[in-house]
Amino acid sequence: MKRLLLLSLVAFIAAAGSAQTIVEHIESASQGRVTVTQPSQLGERLDPKNGNPENGLKSAGKNRVGYRIQVYADKNQRTAKSEAMSRERALQMRFPDLGCYVTYNAPTWRLRVGDFATREEAVEIMQQLKKEFPSYAREMIVVKDRINVTL
Repeated sequence: MKRLLLLSLVAFIAAAGSAQTIVEHIESASQGRVTVTQPSQLGERLDPKNGNPENGLKSAGKNRVGYRIQVYADKNQRTAKSEAMSRERALQMRFPDLGCYVTYNAPTWRLRVGDFATREEAVEIMQQLKKEFPSYAREMIVVKDRINVTL
C-alpha cells in the first residue's frame, strides 16, 4: 500500500500541470482502496488558483531578527544539557510568560529567553532576571537572534 502511495505521488509530481488535486490523484490511483481525509482549509491553501499559500489564514507566528537574553552557554558534554534544562525550569517557574529556548549547536548547549523587538526591552528584562537569579547574572548577555513574533 505504501508503495502504491509513493508511486502515485511520483506520478502526480510528474503530471503537476493537471487539474486534479493530490488527494484526488491518490484516491483514483488506489482504485478506492485508500481514502484520504484532509481539512478543508488545507485544500483551500493548496489550491493553485487561490494564489497566496496563506489564503487568508493567519499563521501562529513569524520569525524575524530581534533580541534574546542568553542565560547559559556551555560546551561541557557531561553537564551542559542538564544545566540548561535546570535553568530553563527555574526561569519558567518565576517568569512563565517569558519564552525559553534550549538549543544545541555542536558542541554548545545554550539557554536563551524572550522575544524582544528592541535591545532596550531585552536589557530591561535582563536586569529583572539578574535580580531574581543572581547566581546566573555573570553569564547573562543580550544577543541578536531570530525571534518569534505573534500576529
